[in-house]
Amino acid sequence: MHKCLGPIYIIVAPGGITIVIADADVAEDVLSRRKDFIKRRSMFKPLELFGPNVDTLNGEAWQRHRRLTTPPFNERNSSLVWRESITQTKGMIKSWISTGCEGVSKTTGDTMTLALNVLTAAGFGKSYDFEGGVTKLSGDHKLSYKDALRAILSNIFISYLVKSNQTPAYIPNTTVTEVGTALTEFRQYMEEMIDEEKAKIGTALANDNLMSVLVHASESDTRGDERGGLTKDEMLGNMFIYNLAGHDTTANTIGYAIYLMASEPRWQVWIREELDSVLGGQTGLGEDDYENAFPKLKRCLAVMYETLRLYGPVVIIPKTTGARTTTTIESNGKTYSVPPSTTILVNVTALNSSPHYWGPDALTWRPDRWITNGGNPTGIDAEEMIQPPKGQFLPWASGPRVCPGKKFSQVEFVAVMARLFRQHRAVPVKSEGESEEDVKKRVLGTVKDSKLVMTLRMNHPERVKLVWEEG
Repeated sequence: MHKCLGPIYIIVAPGGITIVIADADVAEDVLSRRKDFIKRRSMFKPLELFGPNVDTLNGEAWQRHRRLTTPPFNERNSSLVWRESITQTKGMIKSWISTGCEGVSKTTGDTMTLALNVLTAAGFGKSYDFEGGVTKLSGDHKLSYKDALRAILSNIFISYLVKSNQTPAYIPNTTVTEVGTALTEFRQYMEEMIDEEKAKIGTALANDNLMSVLVHASESDTRGDERGGLTKDEMLGNMFIYNLAGHDTTANTIGYAIYLMASEPRWQVWIREELDSVLGGQTGLGEDDYENAFPKLKRCLAVMYETLRLYGPVVIIPKTTGARTTTTIESNGKTYSVPPSTTILVNVTALNSSPHYWGPDALTWRPDRWITNGGNPTGIDAEEMIQPPKGQFLPWASGPRVCPGKKFSQVEFVAVMARLFRQHRAVPVKSEGESEEDVKKRVLGTVKDSKLVMTLRMNHPERVKLVWEEG
Protein backbone atom coordinates (compact mmCIF):
# COMPACT_ATOMS: atom_id res chain seq x y z
CA MET A 1 0.00 0.00 0.00
CA HIS A 2 2.77 2.46 0.87
CA LYS A 3 4.38 1.83 -2.52
CA CYS A 4 1.16 2.99 -4.19
CA LEU A 5 -0.07 5.62 -1.73
CA GLY A 6 3.11 6.99 -0.17
CA PRO A 7 4.68 6.83 3.30
CA ILE A 8 1.50 8.15 4.96
CA TYR A 9 -2.03 7.33 3.89
CA ILE A 10 -5.50 7.67 5.41
CA ILE A 11 -8.33 5.16 5.50
CA VAL A 12 -11.77 6.73 5.96
CA ALA A 13 -14.47 4.18 6.79
CA PRO A 14 -17.82 4.07 8.64
CA GLY A 15 -15.96 2.81 11.71
CA GLY A 16 -13.64 5.81 11.84
CA ILE A 17 -10.45 7.31 10.45
CA THR A 18 -7.13 5.44 10.39
CA ILE A 19 -3.77 7.00 9.53
CA VAL A 20 -1.02 4.56 8.57
CA ILE A 21 2.52 5.91 8.96
CA ALA A 22 5.77 4.69 7.37
CA ASP A 23 7.58 8.02 7.52
CA ALA A 24 10.43 7.93 10.05
CA ASP A 25 10.19 11.57 11.17
CA VAL A 26 6.43 11.43 11.66
CA ALA A 27 6.64 8.06 13.40
CA GLU A 28 9.22 9.38 15.84
CA ASP A 29 7.09 12.49 16.47
CA VAL A 30 4.00 10.41 17.22
CA LEU A 31 5.85 8.06 19.57
CA SER A 32 7.50 10.93 21.44
CA ARG A 33 4.14 12.60 22.26
CA ARG A 34 2.59 10.15 24.70
CA LYS A 35 -0.08 12.60 25.86
CA ASP A 36 -1.29 13.45 22.35
CA PHE A 37 -1.16 9.91 20.99
CA ILE A 38 -2.31 7.37 23.55
CA LYS A 39 -3.12 3.68 23.61
CA ARG A 40 -6.70 2.73 22.82
CA ARG A 41 -7.68 0.74 25.90
CA SER A 42 -10.27 -1.36 24.04
CA MET A 43 -7.58 -2.60 21.65
CA PHE A 44 -5.36 -3.74 24.52
CA LYS A 45 -8.06 -5.40 26.64
CA PRO A 46 -6.82 -8.92 25.79
CA LEU A 47 -3.52 -7.99 27.47
CA GLU A 48 -5.39 -7.27 30.72
CA LEU A 49 -6.34 -10.90 31.29
CA PHE A 50 -5.08 -10.73 34.85
CA GLY A 51 -5.23 -6.99 35.42
CA PRO A 52 -4.15 -3.53 34.18
CA ASN A 53 -0.43 -3.20 33.52
CA VAL A 54 2.35 -0.97 32.29
CA ASP A 55 1.68 -1.88 28.66
CA THR A 56 -2.05 -1.14 28.57
CA LEU A 57 -2.46 2.04 30.63
CA ASN A 58 -2.18 5.74 29.84
CA GLY A 59 -1.60 8.96 31.76
CA GLU A 60 -0.87 9.00 35.48
CA ALA A 61 -1.74 5.33 35.91
CA TRP A 62 0.90 4.41 33.31
CA GLN A 63 3.44 6.68 35.02
CA ARG A 64 2.80 4.93 38.35
CA HIS A 65 3.23 1.47 36.84
CA ARG A 66 6.33 2.53 34.93
CA ARG A 67 7.88 4.03 38.07
CA LEU A 68 7.16 0.93 40.13
CA THR A 69 8.13 -1.82 37.69
CA THR A 70 11.22 -0.59 35.83
CA PRO A 71 13.86 -0.17 38.60
CA PRO A 72 15.02 -3.83 38.36
CA PHE A 73 16.09 -3.32 34.74
CA ASN A 74 19.56 -2.08 35.64
CA GLU A 75 23.19 -3.05 35.03
CA ARG A 76 23.31 -5.40 38.02
CA ASN A 77 20.33 -7.26 36.59
CA SER A 78 21.94 -7.25 33.13
CA SER A 79 24.92 -9.12 34.57
CA LEU A 80 22.55 -11.74 35.98
CA VAL A 81 20.74 -11.98 32.63
CA TRP A 82 24.07 -12.57 30.90
CA ARG A 83 25.17 -15.34 33.28
CA GLU A 84 21.79 -17.07 33.25
CA SER A 85 21.62 -16.90 29.44
CA ILE A 86 25.04 -18.56 29.20
CA THR A 87 23.97 -21.28 31.65
CA GLN A 88 20.70 -21.98 29.84
CA THR A 89 22.41 -22.04 26.43
CA LYS A 90 24.91 -24.61 27.69
CA GLY A 91 22.00 -26.86 28.65
CA MET A 92 20.24 -26.25 25.35
CA ILE A 93 23.26 -26.93 23.14
CA LYS A 94 24.01 -30.09 25.15
CA SER A 95 20.54 -31.43 24.39
CA TRP A 96 20.89 -30.44 20.71
CA ILE A 97 24.26 -32.15 20.28
CA SER A 98 22.80 -35.33 21.78
CA THR A 99 20.46 -35.69 18.78
CA GLY A 100 23.47 -36.39 16.56
CA CYS A 101 22.99 -36.51 12.81
CA GLU A 102 19.22 -36.82 13.19
CA GLY A 103 19.07 -33.11 13.98
CA VAL A 104 16.87 -30.87 16.11
CA SER A 105 13.29 -30.18 14.99
CA LYS A 106 12.14 -28.26 18.07
CA THR A 107 14.51 -25.31 17.85
CA THR A 108 11.89 -22.62 18.45
CA GLY A 109 10.27 -24.56 21.27
CA ASP A 110 13.63 -24.83 23.00
CA THR A 111 14.40 -21.13 22.58
CA MET A 112 11.04 -20.47 24.27
CA THR A 113 12.13 -22.65 27.20
CA LEU A 114 15.49 -20.90 27.37
CA ALA A 115 14.00 -17.40 27.35
CA LEU A 116 11.37 -18.31 29.94
CA ASN A 117 14.04 -19.79 32.22
CA VAL A 118 16.14 -16.63 31.87
CA LEU A 119 13.12 -14.50 32.73
CA THR A 120 12.10 -16.54 35.77
CA ALA A 121 15.69 -16.44 37.09
CA ALA A 122 16.47 -12.77 36.45
CA GLY A 123 12.94 -11.44 36.95
CA PHE A 124 11.33 -13.72 39.50
CA GLY A 125 14.28 -15.22 41.38
CA LYS A 126 13.58 -18.84 40.40
CA SER A 127 16.43 -20.66 38.65
CA TYR A 128 15.94 -23.95 36.81
CA ASP A 129 17.97 -26.36 34.73
CA PHE A 130 17.26 -26.06 31.03
CA GLU A 131 15.30 -29.30 30.87
CA GLY A 132 13.46 -28.81 34.15
CA GLY A 133 11.46 -26.16 35.95
CA VAL A 134 9.06 -24.33 33.64
CA THR A 135 8.58 -27.40 31.42
CA LYS A 136 7.69 -29.78 34.28
CA LEU A 137 4.53 -30.24 36.30
CA SER A 138 4.77 -29.21 39.93
CA GLY A 139 2.49 -29.71 42.91
CA ASP A 140 -1.15 -30.23 42.01
CA HIS A 141 -0.86 -28.44 38.68
CA LYS A 142 -2.41 -29.89 35.53
CA LEU A 143 -0.14 -27.90 33.18
CA SER A 144 3.49 -26.82 33.38
CA TYR A 145 4.27 -23.12 33.68
CA LYS A 146 5.45 -23.04 30.05
CA ASP A 147 2.46 -24.95 28.68
CA ALA A 148 -0.06 -22.80 30.55
CA LEU A 149 1.53 -19.59 29.30
CA ARG A 150 1.89 -20.96 25.77
CA ALA A 151 -1.79 -21.96 25.65
CA ILE A 152 -2.80 -18.43 26.66
CA LEU A 153 -0.48 -16.63 24.24
CA SER A 154 -1.44 -18.88 21.34
CA ASN A 155 -5.12 -18.17 22.01
CA ILE A 156 -4.94 -14.65 23.41
CA PHE A 157 -8.27 -13.43 22.02
CA ILE A 158 -10.10 -16.62 22.94
CA SER A 159 -8.54 -16.30 26.40
CA TYR A 160 -10.02 -12.82 26.68
CA LEU A 161 -13.46 -14.07 25.63
CA VAL A 162 -13.31 -16.99 28.06
CA LYS A 163 -12.17 -14.75 30.91
CA SER A 164 -14.96 -12.22 30.25
CA ASN A 165 -17.62 -14.92 29.71
CA GLN A 166 -18.24 -13.82 26.12
CA THR A 167 -17.25 -17.01 24.31
CA PRO A 168 -19.26 -17.40 21.07
CA ALA A 169 -20.94 -20.73 20.42
CA TYR A 170 -18.80 -21.55 17.36
CA ILE A 171 -15.62 -21.97 19.43
CA PRO A 172 -15.23 -25.69 20.28
CA ASN A 173 -15.89 -26.66 23.88
CA THR A 174 -12.55 -28.46 24.02
CA THR A 175 -10.75 -25.19 23.18
CA VAL A 176 -12.76 -23.27 25.79
CA THR A 177 -11.91 -25.90 28.41
CA GLU A 178 -8.20 -25.93 27.50
CA VAL A 179 -7.95 -22.15 27.62
CA GLY A 180 -9.92 -21.96 30.86
CA THR A 181 -7.59 -24.51 32.46
CA ALA A 182 -4.53 -22.57 31.25
CA LEU A 183 -5.87 -19.32 32.72
CA THR A 184 -6.54 -20.96 36.07
CA GLU A 185 -3.18 -22.72 36.13
CA PHE A 186 -1.13 -19.69 35.19
CA ARG A 187 -2.83 -17.49 37.76
CA GLN A 188 -2.11 -20.15 40.38
CA TYR A 189 1.56 -20.22 39.37
CA MET A 190 1.81 -16.43 39.69
CA GLU A 191 0.08 -16.43 43.08
CA GLU A 192 2.45 -19.13 44.33
CA MET A 193 5.47 -17.04 43.31
CA ILE A 194 3.96 -14.02 45.05
CA ASP A 195 3.43 -15.99 48.26
CA GLU A 196 7.02 -17.28 48.12
CA GLU A 197 8.37 -13.76 47.65
CA LYS A 198 6.25 -12.38 50.51
CA ALA A 199 7.67 -15.05 52.81
CA LYS A 200 11.20 -13.78 52.02
CA ILE A 201 10.54 -10.16 53.00
CA GLY A 202 12.87 -9.12 55.81
CA THR A 203 15.03 -12.26 55.53
CA ALA A 204 18.45 -12.94 54.03
CA LEU A 205 16.68 -14.67 51.12
CA ALA A 206 15.03 -11.45 49.92
CA ASN A 207 15.65 -10.67 46.26
CA ASP A 208 16.14 -7.46 44.31
CA ASN A 209 14.26 -8.23 41.12
CA LEU A 210 10.97 -7.63 39.34
CA MET A 211 9.06 -9.99 41.63
CA SER A 212 10.30 -8.32 44.80
CA VAL A 213 9.49 -4.89 43.35
CA LEU A 214 5.93 -5.98 42.50
CA VAL A 215 5.38 -7.47 45.96
CA HIS A 216 6.71 -4.37 47.72
CA ALA A 217 4.51 -2.19 45.49
CA SER A 218 1.52 -4.31 46.48
CA GLU A 219 2.42 -3.95 50.14
CA SER A 220 2.66 -0.18 49.67
CA ASP A 221 -0.85 -0.13 48.24
CA THR A 222 -2.14 -2.12 51.21
CA ARG A 223 -0.52 0.37 53.59
CA GLY A 224 -2.01 3.31 51.72
CA ASP A 225 1.29 4.78 50.49
CA GLU A 226 0.67 8.35 49.28
CA ARG A 227 2.62 7.79 46.04
CA GLY A 228 0.49 4.76 45.27
CA GLY A 229 1.38 1.10 44.96
CA LEU A 230 -0.14 -1.75 43.00
CA THR A 231 -3.35 -3.62 43.67
CA LYS A 232 -3.40 -7.43 43.57
CA ASP A 233 -4.84 -7.37 40.03
CA GLU A 234 -2.26 -4.81 38.89
CA MET A 235 0.53 -6.94 40.30
CA LEU A 236 -0.77 -10.02 38.47
CA GLY A 237 -1.32 -7.95 35.31
CA ASN A 238 2.28 -6.80 35.30
CA MET A 239 3.60 -10.28 36.00
CA PHE A 240 1.68 -11.53 32.97
CA ILE A 241 2.76 -8.74 30.61
CA TYR A 242 6.42 -9.12 31.58
CA ASN A 243 6.10 -12.87 31.01
CA LEU A 244 4.74 -12.14 27.54
CA ALA A 245 7.13 -9.35 26.58
CA GLY A 246 10.08 -10.76 28.50
CA HIS A 247 10.30 -14.14 26.86
CA ASP A 248 8.03 -14.49 23.81
CA THR A 249 9.61 -11.68 21.79
CA THR A 250 13.24 -12.54 22.54
CA ALA A 251 12.69 -16.28 22.08
CA ASN A 252 11.19 -15.72 18.64
CA THR A 253 14.05 -13.43 17.63
CA ILE A 254 16.63 -16.02 18.72
CA GLY A 255 14.75 -18.71 16.78
CA TYR A 256 14.61 -16.66 13.59
CA ALA A 257 18.28 -15.73 13.90
CA ILE A 258 19.38 -19.36 14.27
CA TYR A 259 17.50 -20.41 11.14
CA LEU A 260 18.83 -17.45 9.16
CA MET A 261 22.40 -18.17 10.29
CA ALA A 262 21.95 -21.82 9.31
CA SER A 263 20.75 -20.79 5.84
CA GLU A 264 23.93 -18.79 5.18
CA PRO A 265 27.04 -20.35 6.81
CA ARG A 266 29.20 -17.30 6.04
CA TRP A 267 27.42 -15.38 8.78
CA GLN A 268 28.35 -18.07 11.28
CA VAL A 269 31.98 -17.62 10.21
CA TRP A 270 31.53 -13.86 10.48
CA ILE A 271 30.47 -13.85 14.12
CA ARG A 272 32.96 -16.62 14.97
CA GLU A 273 35.73 -14.20 13.90
CA GLU A 274 34.46 -11.72 16.48
CA LEU A 275 34.01 -14.36 19.18
CA ASP A 276 37.57 -15.62 18.63
CA SER A 277 38.87 -12.06 18.79
CA VAL A 278 37.01 -11.12 21.98
CA LEU A 279 36.84 -14.42 23.89
CA GLY A 280 39.66 -16.50 22.36
CA GLY A 281 43.38 -16.77 23.02
CA GLN A 282 45.39 -15.98 26.12
CA THR A 283 44.27 -12.35 26.12
CA GLY A 284 40.60 -13.18 25.54
CA LEU A 285 37.93 -12.23 28.02
CA GLY A 286 36.19 -14.79 30.18
CA GLU A 287 32.80 -16.00 29.01
CA ASP A 288 31.15 -14.74 32.20
CA ASP A 289 32.71 -11.27 31.95
CA TYR A 290 29.53 -9.41 30.97
CA GLU A 291 30.82 -5.92 31.68
CA ASN A 292 33.71 -6.22 29.22
CA ALA A 293 32.47 -8.81 26.73
CA PHE A 294 28.99 -7.53 25.90
CA PRO A 295 30.08 -4.08 24.59
CA LYS A 296 32.63 -5.72 22.28
CA LEU A 297 30.32 -8.30 20.68
CA LYS A 298 28.94 -5.89 18.11
CA ARG A 299 28.53 -8.45 15.34
CA CYS A 300 26.38 -10.62 17.61
CA LEU A 301 24.21 -7.59 18.34
CA ALA A 302 24.11 -6.78 14.63
CA VAL A 303 22.60 -10.23 14.02
CA MET A 304 19.85 -9.33 16.48
CA TYR A 305 19.19 -5.94 14.90
CA GLU A 306 19.03 -7.36 11.38
CA THR A 307 16.70 -10.16 12.49
CA LEU A 308 14.43 -7.66 14.24
CA ARG A 309 14.48 -5.45 11.18
CA LEU A 310 12.97 -8.10 8.90
CA TYR A 311 11.34 -10.54 11.33
CA GLY A 312 10.60 -8.44 14.39
CA PRO A 313 7.81 -9.54 16.74
CA VAL A 314 6.09 -6.14 16.56
CA VAL A 315 4.65 -5.24 13.14
CA ILE A 316 2.62 -2.14 14.05
CA ILE A 317 2.39 0.25 16.98
CA PRO A 318 -1.23 1.38 17.41
CA LYS A 319 -2.18 4.74 18.91
CA THR A 320 -5.22 7.00 19.04
CA THR A 321 -5.79 10.72 19.46
CA GLY A 322 -8.31 10.21 22.25
CA ALA A 323 -12.04 10.85 22.28
CA ARG A 324 -11.96 14.61 22.88
CA THR A 325 -8.70 15.83 21.44
CA THR A 326 -7.84 17.33 18.06
CA THR A 327 -4.10 17.35 17.52
CA THR A 328 -1.68 17.96 14.66
CA ILE A 329 0.91 16.09 12.63
CA GLU A 330 3.65 17.74 10.61
CA SER A 331 4.87 16.20 7.37
CA ASN A 332 7.01 17.69 4.61
CA GLY A 333 6.70 21.17 6.07
CA LYS A 334 2.90 21.08 6.30
CA THR A 335 0.73 20.84 9.40
CA TYR A 336 -2.31 18.56 9.36
CA SER A 337 -5.13 18.49 11.91
CA VAL A 338 -6.03 15.05 13.22
CA PRO A 339 -9.57 14.75 14.65
CA PRO A 340 -10.55 13.00 17.90
CA SER A 341 -10.76 9.20 18.02
CA THR A 342 -8.47 8.80 15.02
CA THR A 343 -6.52 5.54 14.96
CA ILE A 344 -2.81 5.93 14.24
CA LEU A 345 -0.86 2.89 13.05
CA VAL A 346 2.93 3.23 12.99
CA ASN A 347 3.85 0.62 10.39
CA VAL A 348 7.02 -0.86 11.88
CA THR A 349 7.36 -3.52 9.18
CA ALA A 350 7.20 -0.94 6.38
CA LEU A 351 9.72 1.33 8.10
CA ASN A 352 12.11 -1.57 8.70
CA SER A 353 12.00 -2.74 5.10
CA SER A 354 11.74 0.49 3.13
CA PRO A 355 14.31 0.81 0.29
CA HIS A 356 14.21 4.56 0.93
CA TYR A 357 15.84 4.01 4.33
CA TRP A 358 17.69 0.71 3.86
CA GLY A 359 18.77 0.74 0.22
CA PRO A 360 17.96 -1.52 -2.75
CA ASP A 361 18.72 -4.69 -0.75
CA ALA A 362 16.28 -3.73 2.03
CA LEU A 363 14.61 -7.16 1.93
CA THR A 364 17.91 -9.04 2.17
CA TRP A 365 19.00 -10.30 5.60
CA ARG A 366 22.53 -8.89 5.86
CA PRO A 367 23.84 -8.33 9.42
CA ASP A 368 26.97 -6.46 8.35
CA ARG A 369 24.84 -3.49 7.25
CA TRP A 370 24.93 -2.54 10.95
CA ILE A 371 28.74 -2.49 11.21
CA THR A 372 31.21 0.18 10.20
CA ASN A 373 34.95 -0.43 10.42
CA GLY A 374 36.03 3.19 10.81
CA GLY A 375 38.38 2.96 7.82
CA ASN A 376 40.22 -0.06 9.26
CA PRO A 377 39.00 -3.06 7.23
CA THR A 378 41.13 -5.62 9.11
CA GLY A 379 40.56 -4.58 12.71
CA ILE A 380 37.54 -6.06 14.50
CA ASP A 381 38.36 -3.92 17.53
CA ALA A 382 37.77 -0.81 15.41
CA GLU A 383 34.27 -1.85 14.37
CA GLU A 384 31.27 0.12 15.59
CA MET A 385 27.53 -0.35 15.42
CA ILE A 386 25.68 1.95 13.04
CA GLN A 387 22.74 3.68 14.71
CA PRO A 388 20.04 4.59 12.17
CA PRO A 389 18.25 7.94 12.40
CA LYS A 390 15.34 8.04 14.81
CA GLY A 391 12.11 6.55 13.59
CA GLN A 392 13.63 4.18 11.03
CA PHE A 393 14.14 1.20 13.36
CA LEU A 394 11.50 0.66 16.04
CA PRO A 395 11.58 -2.92 17.39
CA TRP A 396 11.35 -1.62 20.96
CA ALA A 397 9.16 1.39 20.04
CA SER A 398 10.59 4.80 20.94
CA GLY A 399 10.01 7.87 23.08
CA PRO A 400 8.74 7.78 26.68
CA ARG A 401 7.10 4.39 26.16
CA VAL A 402 10.18 2.62 24.81
CA CYS A 403 10.28 -0.99 25.97
CA PRO A 404 11.82 -1.14 29.50
CA GLY A 405 13.27 -4.57 28.69
CA LYS A 406 15.30 -3.38 25.69
CA LYS A 407 18.69 -3.91 27.34
CA PHE A 408 17.50 -7.16 28.94
CA SER A 409 16.68 -8.60 25.51
CA GLN A 410 19.93 -7.39 23.93
CA VAL A 411 22.06 -8.91 26.67
CA GLU A 412 20.18 -12.20 26.51
CA PHE A 413 20.39 -12.45 22.72
CA VAL A 414 24.11 -11.65 22.52
CA ALA A 415 24.94 -14.12 25.31
CA VAL A 416 22.99 -16.89 23.55
CA MET A 417 24.64 -16.20 20.17
CA ALA A 418 28.08 -16.10 21.77
CA ARG A 419 27.61 -19.44 23.52
CA LEU A 420 25.95 -21.17 20.55
CA PHE A 421 28.44 -20.19 17.86
CA ARG A 422 31.65 -19.93 19.89
CA GLN A 423 32.44 -23.62 19.42
CA HIS A 424 29.58 -24.94 17.28
CA ARG A 425 27.93 -24.44 13.91
CA ALA A 426 24.38 -25.13 12.78
CA VAL A 427 23.92 -27.27 9.67
CA PRO A 428 20.49 -27.96 8.13
CA VAL A 429 19.71 -31.63 7.54
CA LYS A 430 19.41 -32.24 3.80
CA SER A 431 16.49 -34.05 2.27
CA GLU A 432 17.31 -36.71 -0.30
CA GLY A 433 18.58 -35.18 -3.53
CA GLU A 434 18.83 -31.61 -2.17
CA SER A 435 21.69 -29.34 -3.20
CA GLU A 436 23.15 -26.64 -0.96
CA GLU A 437 21.07 -24.05 -2.79
CA ASP A 438 17.92 -26.17 -2.35
CA VAL A 439 18.53 -26.37 1.39
CA LYS A 440 19.03 -22.63 1.62
CA LYS A 441 15.76 -22.01 -0.22
CA ARG A 442 13.91 -24.44 2.05
CA VAL A 443 15.25 -22.82 5.23
CA LEU A 444 14.45 -19.31 4.00
CA GLY A 445 11.03 -20.51 2.85
CA THR A 446 10.36 -21.84 6.35
CA VAL A 447 11.39 -18.50 7.85
CA LYS A 448 9.20 -16.51 5.47
CA ASP A 449 6.22 -18.79 6.08
CA SER A 450 5.26 -16.85 9.20
CA LYS A 451 2.10 -15.44 10.71
CA LEU A 452 1.15 -12.95 13.39
CA VAL A 453 -0.28 -14.58 16.52
CA MET A 454 0.60 -12.36 19.45
CA THR A 455 3.94 -11.83 17.80
CA LEU A 456 5.40 -12.93 14.46
CA ARG A 457 6.06 -16.70 14.41
CA MET A 458 7.07 -19.33 11.90
CA ASN A 459 4.21 -21.62 10.98
CA HIS A 460 6.26 -24.81 10.57
CA PRO A 461 9.77 -24.45 12.02
CA GLU A 462 9.86 -28.22 12.54
CA ARG A 463 10.25 -28.66 8.77
CA VAL A 464 13.92 -27.73 9.13
CA LYS A 465 16.08 -29.95 11.31
CA LEU A 466 19.45 -28.61 12.45
CA VAL A 467 22.54 -30.59 13.34
CA TRP A 468 24.93 -28.86 15.75
CA GLU A 469 28.54 -29.72 14.99
CA GLU A 470 31.48 -28.95 17.24
CA GLY A 471 34.53 -27.19 15.93
